Amino acid sequence: MKVIRQLFIGLVLAGSMTSCYDLLTEVPKDFLTPENSYTDRKGFEAALANIYLSIRNDFYANSDQWQNFDLMGVDVDLNNPRTSNDVYTEYFYWNTLNADNGIAKKWWQRLYGYIYSCNVIIDRAESSLVKWNTEEEKNAIVGEAKFLRAFAYRFLGNMWGKAPIVLEETTSPQFNYQSATQEEIYKQCKEDLLFAVQWMPEIDNQKGGRASNVAARHLLSEILICLKDYNGAVEQATAVINNPSMSLMTERFGKLKDFTFEGYDYQGEKEPWGDVYWDLFRENNFNRIDGNKECIWNVQ
Repeated sequence: MKVIRQLFIGLVLAGSMTSCYDLLTEVPKDFLTPENSYTDRKGFEAALANIYLSIRNDFYANSDQWQNFDLMGVDVDLNNPRTSNDVYTEYFYWNTLNADNGIAKKWWQRLYGYIYSCNVIIDRAESSLVKWNTEEEKNAIVGEAKFLRAFAYRFLGNMWGKAPIVLEETTSPQFNYQSATQEEIYKQCKEDLLFAVQWMPEIDNQKGGRASNVAARHLLSEILICLKDYNGAVEQATAVINNPSMSLMTERFGKLKDFTFEGYDYQGEKEPWGDVYWDLFRENNFNRIDGNKECIWNVQ
């Protein structure tokens, strides 16, 4: 009887400890964490939207967006190197350019920021805790993340030549990264883009501002040129050109297609302005729903 009583007390205590443990385990519901964000398609869509937002802000919305062109190798004559005393001077004297340069450092950090976010999406999409409706739904999300990762690595390969390839979510500081060659970077881009081409939505089925498999093919054609696979590049570019959903805009379109205004030509004569090229860059004319069949991917 004494033994039974002790066993009973032990079981009660064990159950109490388990209950207390469950009670003290925090399950956050009033703020977002990786654990409660990546549980269904909606959470992954939000993560992708945040990457697109970063690209839009970094490339086009920040006050320093015109500095992109210095780093990308054109218009480096913006400043006089003999009178300038700032970050631009080093783009005239390349032997002085190093990791302390503000523009180079900023873009290195931005590009790896995109890569980190893409890696989180790709890794967590495979979790058994995620409620995917179909395997195709999951692959479409992963394909879009791989496109954006390749987009970032393409810039790293073009601008730096060598850079570390990181393909998994980083959860703690690491100091042992090794640089990959430019060719290795391009090969990784190719691998990501082949997956993206297969699984990303067709352009007619994609939301405005987000990339489709047409954009993936276009970027893949650039990467194949970098890898000197010219026949492969022609094949991918031709697939974009011949896509029945794509065409060059030759007639006016959009909400302002009937609008013209008077301007002056190069001889100072008044003439009406407004044509199909003008329409391509009007606000609210970027998306397919607005009639734009020429744009491959617009960041907005």
